[in-house]
Amino acid sequence: MAADDAELTRKDGSKVEIGDRISVDDNIGTVRFIGCVPPTKGVWLGVEWDDPSRGKHDGSHEGVRYFETSHPTSGSFVRPKKVDLGQDLVSAIQHRYGVQHDGDAGVDTDKLFVLDSSNRATVVEMVGAEKVNKKQSQLDRLKEVSVREKNVYGIRPDCKLAQITPKIVELDLSRNLVASWDMVARICQHLPHLNNLHLSENCLPSPADPQKLAPVFTKVTILYLNKMNYTWEQVMQCCCMFPALEKLYVCNNVIETLQEPKECLQCLKVISLESNLISSWEEMLKLGGLQRLETLVISDNKIERMYFPDVSNGQKSNLFPSLKQIFFTGKNVKEWSTFDELNKLRSLVELQFGSIPSLGEPELVREIVIAKIANLKRCNRTVVEEQERKGAEIDYLKRYGPEWLKSGGSQDPTKNKPKTDFLSQHPSFQAIVEKWGAPEDSEMTQQSKSLKDNLIIVKMVCPACPEKTVVEKKLPVTMSIQKIRTMVKRMFKLDGDFFLYYTSQKMQGPEIEFDNELRQLSFYSVESGDTIHVKCCTA
Repeated sequence: MAADDAELTRKDGSKVEIGDRISVDDNIGTVRFIGCVPPTKGVWLGVEWDDPSRGKHDGSHEGVRYFETSHPTSGSFVRPKKVDLGQDLVSAIQHRYGVQHDGDAGVDTDKLFVLDSSNRATVVEMVGAEKVNKKQSQLDRLKEVSVREKNVYGIRPDCKLAQITPKIVELDLSRNLVASWDMVARICQHLPHLNNLHLSENCLPSPADPQKLAPVFTKVTILYLNKMNYTWEQVMQCCCMFPALEKLYVCNNVIETLQEPKECLQCLKVISLESNLISSWEEMLKLGGLQRLETLVISDNKIERMYFPDVSNGQKSNLFPSLKQIFFTGKNVKEWSTFDELNKLRSLVELQFGSIPSLGEPELVREIVIAKIANLKRCNRTVVEEQERKGAEIDYLKRYGPEWLKSGGSQDPTKNKPKTDFLSQHPSFQAIVEKWGAPEDSEMTQQSKSLKDNLIIVKMVCPACPEKTVVEKKLPVTMSIQKIRTMVKRMFKLDGDFFLYYTSQKMQGPEIEFDNELRQLSFYSVESGDTIHVKCCTA
């Protein structure tokens, strides 16, 4: 059996056992059986593959069951000599960051290329690799270490990790061969300054005794558990070992339902649940008691609406008191009420949701969302400027003003008593009226869809063109600023760069810049009688 023992022994002298993780041609699996499989001779490894399509059976061979699998085709037998048994962490770090003497400083030059539009490869030269390698090779100074996909199984009992890399604060162990939380704890025990731990894409069963391991993770504040096939219950079993956790990433798991985290996650500021199986906002409300939570990522789930049932419209919810940012998938949203509800959050300043086809074009959706959520500062990665908010809120008054009047609204404050039905659909309307004043009847006249009725007459002024100082033009309100720029350049025969502003004949105030070429005139609330100013740049 000496030869068989050698095949089951790693380079560092440790032996593979049942439950360990191995790799064959980039396919990772768990060892479920070690032994003979008659009538063949020699030792086989019975492996349950992470990818069931890599296997052939369920652990049975010719009527004899050798091991169990969770999928009917995820098992197979492999000879040990064909298997990568993994390496210890210290060896992986030394190989990854140690001084390289191969002329390329350890850089895989075969992978240094870019593809053009015709899929042709252009070789890229790595400049300064030797200098970077020399700096990184000072292992005792390393603070950020990544050994992703390096087939690390763990560490040896006599590991000198603490002496070799004593300053590590961030460790990326993603997609390796670590087989248990016990081994994770053994590794982290040697890293007293560790606060950022990446464990994504590993197959780690829930810890049998979390409290026993917890003292090792007291300084870890950031944890990545993406693509672990975890449920929320398993996530909680892991997180109770991290008392100081502030950022948790559990994307691409199998989370459907949640439980209120009463004894853990109390320091949490960021949680990403992206790409899970959550279909009801009711589940998310179970996190509403997290007092410090600032960022919630629930993109690519199946949540269609959000609500905060503890308070009525116009009041601020006691749920999620510190929540500033929410990232979600807009295409699932079917009703405007979600944004009315989000206005109940005390601290919300940023939303990112992409497009919402069921509610309208992106520009319209953005405008209405800004009007509905009073404290919103960023929407879909773009800052909400004061002038944009003003335009959005005034347009909101115009758009829904007729409904407001029919429901009992009035320009006379003493008679302004819209019905409950209207206020439930537009809970922010009254606050906007108080801010900007009630819309006038002329502003609420429903615009015709015909081009003729959507034309406005504006004055165009260009001091740099004496021959045509003032020009009157009929323009459709749907005309983009980009098209207006083209027209202005041609009409005034301008060669250099210039800026466009407008002033309103109804409102005294500074000139307002057309700061987005993709916007339409209607976005800036330009009306007949207003003036567009052309200001040329001076050299």
